[in-house]
Amino acid sequence: MVAAGLLREFSQLLLKHGASLDDIIGMDYTKEELDPLTGKYKKYFNLTTVKRDPSSKYPEGYSYKIRYKLDLSGNRIPQGKATYTTKTALINEAVKMGFENRLEVLKTYEANKDKPKGGNDFYKMLEEYYLDGSKYLQDDTVSNKRAVVHKSRLEAQSLIKNDLIPYLKENGIESIDAITTPIYNGFKIYLQAKGIKDKTINNRLNYLIRILEYHSRNGLLEKLPYTKGTAILRLNGKQEKDDAELLPIEKLKGVYLPIGYIDPFVIINQLDVDNAGQIDFCDLSIKEQKSIFHSYILPFTLGVIALNTGMRNSEISRIKREDFIGIRDKGTFLLKIWNNKTDYFNKNSDSKYRKIPLHSYTIEAIKIFIKRKEEIYGKIKDTDFIFGNPVINKDTGEVDGSLNYKVFDKAVLLFLWFLNQKNNSMPPHFFSMKELIETVENIKLLQEKLKDIKEAGKGISFYSFRKTFRTMLGLSNDLAEYYMGHKLGDNSKTTYIQVNSMDNKLFVDEYAEPVISMMDRFLFYSEEELLKITEKDDAKHKEHVDFFHSKIEQGIPMCDAALDYNIKVFKEAKKIASTTSENNDYFDRI
Repeated sequence: MVAAGLLREFSQLLLKHGASLDDIIGMDYTKEELDPLTGKYKKYFNLTTVKRDPSSKYPEGYSYKIRYKLDLSGNRIPQGKATYTTKTALINEAVKMGFENRLEVLKTYEANKDKPKGGNDFYKMLEEYYLDGSKYLQDDTVSNKRAVVHKSRLEAQSLIKNDLIPYLKENGIESIDAITTPIYNGFKIYLQAKGIKDKTINNRLNYLIRILEYHSRNGLLEKLPYTKGTAILRLNGKQEKDDAELLPIEKLKGVYLPIGYIDPFVIINQLDVDNAGQIDFCDLSIKEQKSIFHSYILPFTLGVIALNTGMRNSEISRIKREDFIGIRDKGTFLLKIWNNKTDYFNKNSDSKYRKIPLHSYTIEAIKIFIKRKEEIYGKIKDTDFIFGNPVINKDTGEVDGSLNYKVFDKAVLLFLWFLNQKNNSMPPHFFSMKELIETVENIKLLQEKLKDIKEAGKGISFYSFRKTFRTMLGLSNDLAEYYMGHKLGDNSKTTYIQVNSMDNKLFVDEYAEPVISMMDRFLFYSEEELLKITEKDDAKHKEHVDFFHSKIEQGIPMCDAALDYNIKVFKEAKKIASTTSENNDYFDRI
């Protein structure tokens, strides 16, 4: 009998490593295991009694039910998932049947345990699919599916909890195979009705597609509810543009104040009549310092650096002080940017990063940012993040840089406010410390100020800075792709290694000009341009003063003089418009 027991254990081992039941003659059990008094059968199954009608077949009024505890691999079976009901009330016969039928019951259990469940089991599967370490994601990994990062797993869990399960319950769907084509397409409409943008819907549908493909790949779903090309929404050009509209490039010139006004305290000290230019950052309370720093200086600097570099949100969050490369002989800086998260954490190849030349305005903005940050939080080390906060990356366990998405939203709103204020007298933005704090501290107040600005449409996002940088750059060659951090094509004449291994001074000579001249062309006024604007404003102001002086000398009241001046301006504008109209060709305007 000992040999029989060894044969049985060996057979189990074969089953665990891929042998079929047909390959195995059978299993014998020892006399001790078959004896219910020893209790050795309890290693494999439990016995419970089932009430029966004692009138005929079951005179004892009960029979035994067998619940198996371990599968063929030795793993615990959930209670009630593998059972066998006998027709005997004799415990010794029940134990014998338990052993004799064990293989067949466990074979059936193995074949059915992963089949799609219905009802609560179905919803439980959906809720557990994107949990950390779930068996479903492990199966995806084995099947060479792309890993789902922590942030995406949270998005997927939110979609399933807040959208997918409510939609399925609303339509009476309780199993995976009940998600037919009409149900799948209806979910798209369901998300659109909630006001979600089409591109966002497509991103979220990919989470559901992954679940459906898992069941199809494992033979648990006979047919997918979509065909190639119908799984996600088809986006037209306008919808793509709406997701990240360009900033109005033709209106950007002069959107930023001259370099001497980057620090908001310069503006305040010039215009705050109550304090007569006596305000110093260090004189403020810590609360006021942090408010101005986080609500104005930080988002302002993010906007400037994004338009200069085209950086992604995550890339800006990871910038460290050591990433700025000073080129003393050229009087400038280069910024070293790793192209993706994997390369950032490995940092083992010159082919994985890009270097962006910084405009003098951007350099000054960053220096002021660092100065104010150190006044509040202390010295920034070379290995410290400049903009981001240190966090532990959930996927790698490494220290990463992170910024709340609201900071990027505020950077956009602040930039659009500058755009709206651009035509005001310079400097236009703040007239007192109180106004500055009240305005920039409350993002809702910024949104209120911007609600009538056409440029602040739903398509303007922080990604618009990157898209605008690419458009302003205008290059259609490998250098443009290099500056965007895109993969260079197989036929590219240059590589990241070739560019990055170049001497930094030579790099500035060869490659910096397109970026710097782009910034000068589209964003910043040169000293000569500023001088011309100032002279024009001075001349207009002098003409205005001379007109009123002349009227006052004639004894005309101030209110009448103002009316005469407005009439004069109106006539001049009308004359210019008339002259322009006469010179227009037939097809110049409708």
